Amino acid sequence: MTEPDAVPDLPWTVAAFAARTGVPPTTLRYWDDEGLLPAHRLDNGHRRYGPDDLPRLEMVRMCQGLGCTMDEVRLVLDAPDPAARARFAAEKLPEVLGRIELLRVAADVLRHVAVCEHTDATSCGAWMRSVLEPPGERPDLRAG
Repeated sequence: MTEPDAVPDLPWTVAAFAARTGVPPTTLRYWDDEGLLPAHRLDNGHRRYGPDDLPRLEMVRMCQGLGCTMDEVRLVLDAPDPAARARFAAEKLPEVLGRIELLRVAADVLRHVAVCEHTDATSCGAWMRSVLEPPGERPDLRAG
């Protein structure tokens, strides 16, 4: 069944776009109001989205996952000066790489905890040796 205000190039209502992307409708409306993901407006004022909106949505989601502020997301999406966007990316990259390293270490810790037979994982010799070393020099916890 076709919606009365269906538009071929804009097949999704807010609810349908939310279902397709996993982004709550309230978030889509907020991103629209903030100019991060402008919806197309029908004559009746209803918001509509199409396939061309998916790349922008994913960029907003990725930026938010990186902890970007709204202004930083706007810069990534709409910077009139590509050099400004490049500077931002160059400044943000070390932070992201640091978070990746932290997550790698966290994964190693979880792997270790999963196989550690000590009743208190913090008293494990491998754990103790690991935390006594600076972060970049810590032994691989998987070695036991």
